[in-house]
Amino acid sequence: MDKYNLDTLSPEDVIWETKAIAIEGMTCDNCVKHVTRALRGVNGVKSVEVDRENARAAVTYDTTKTDIPALDDALKKSGYRARPFADPA
Repeated sequence: MDKYNLDTLSPEDVIWETKAIAIEGMTCDNCVKHVTRALRGVNGVKSVEVDRENARAAVTYDTTKTDIPALDDALKKSGYRARPFADPA
């Protein structure tokens, strides 16, 4: 599929994906609001659930409109960083 086909996709062609993103730098409820706003502002994002206590966000997005690097860029622009999840011991 190329970029010219994306405009002709019907709602049935949308591919929703939910990813958990670990986030550095969230220390308060205001941080949660900033992260939520930044991620929701990315074209194609359907929902965002931020968990400050566990320093992560669950983001559901349309893979035909956005991807993880775009979500990462939005976080960086808002002053936060995505980080790798720690491997379970």
